[in-house]
Amino acid sequence: MIPSDSLQIRIAPFGELPTATYHRIVQAREEVFFLEQRITCPDADETDPRSLFQWIEQEGRVIAFLRIIPPGILCKEASVGRVLVIREYRRQGICRRMMREALRQIAARWPGCDVHISAQAYLEGFYASLGFETVTPPYEEAGIRHVGMLLRGNSAEQ
Repeated sequence: MIPSDSLQIRIAPFGELPTATYHRIVQAREEVFFLEQRITCPDADETDPRSLFQWIEQEGRVIAFLRIIPPGILCKEASVGRVLVIREYRRQGICRRMMREALRQIAARWPGCDVHISAQAYLEGFYASLGFETVTPPYEEAGIRHVGMLLRGNSAEQ
């Protein structure tokens, strides 16, 4: 088990990612979303180039990733999506640390902005523990049950 606080979180706008880094991110997204979760919907979309990418690498491999989407792109709020931690690194606090950093980044860039997520339903409790509240009934997205969740008035203190 690796202490999650010893892992460096990196963040960069999509357009500033080195090609090799983007390739490692795509590999992680494919591993989790396509191979593990069997999602057949396209992963790369028009939102990627408008997003901030946040990730952790361990021994040359991306082990955690999410994208931060500015307000007004997918919805009026800022959004966090494509959240993943590679299977063998789960249950070590990495996702919680990644989400807290994403919320800090959002609070710094868009103070007081609400944050929307489309959460896989089985993770509803995890996101609630970060202050998100469920704002939609369950729905299907990419063949997986999701709920819309909102963190109101995000601030760096949360």
